[in-house]
Amino acid sequence: MAAILEGLRFQPGTSFIHRLDPRVKLLISSTLLITALLYSEITVTSIVIAVEAALSAASRTLKRWARTVYGAIPLITLVFAMNYIFLSLQAGAFTDPEIIYRSFAAAYRLIGFLASFSIFFLTTTPEELGMTFTKLRIPYMYSFALISAIRFTPVLAEELQAIIDAQRARGLELDKGGPITRIKRYVPVLIPLIVNVLRRSYELAEAMEVKCFGASEKRTFLRELRMRPIDYVVLAITALCLAVSISARFFVVLQVP
Repeated sequence: MAAILEGLRFQPGTSFIHRLDPRVKLLISSTLLITALLYSEITVTSIVIAVEAALSAASRTLKRWARTVYGAIPLITLVFAMNYIFLSLQAGAFTDPEIIYRSFAAAYRLIGFLASFSIFFLTTTPEELGMTFTKLRIPYMYSFALISAIRFTPVLAEELQAIIDAQRARGLELDKGGPITRIKRYVPVLIPLIVNVLRRSYELAEAMEVKCFGASEKRTFLRELRMRPIDYVVLAITALCLAVSISARFFVVLQVP
């Protein structure tokens, strides 16, 4: 659980990707996500994943990006199994190569979905996230809630894993028994986690109240976002790639001999 959320945790760095304007990085991630949504072909999905891996390597966050993909393997396997069973039952055949291909393509696309925004979150500070949402005219109340959720989700995942390890050290067996028995055994795990969540919520609420959160409607930041020439170049290239991706999907007709 904690591994799949590694893509939400900011990793400090001085790479070219880190120095890009966060609005440009948001467009890059959106372009990768939209491309993965538009195309179901394995070839296009492979290109998207390769670009994501290259950007992660350029920003020196490849290890954490790979951990996100590795943590998603159970979910990817579940998607493949559900698609395979549903399509096989619908077609009345369980050995059709087309069904296997479509099931694998659906599970493979999930990697592109999950990893597309990892580059953005791994290289963008919470402060830059807030400034980005403000520039996009999103009310700061909503953007603060989103930023808080993004920041605390990996922390809660680590706490959950720590609680599970502590309970297992005390002799709690979570992997034995039927489904109902396993659910009941997770009660000693969920109760401490809920207590920690409530404690953090109260602490955050008190800190916001002490700092007079919401007293001023107009937010100010220590520094403002400013686009550099290189940002405009990357922005133009990304917009062109997005336009080509959408045009090729909806307007290019393949001639079949």
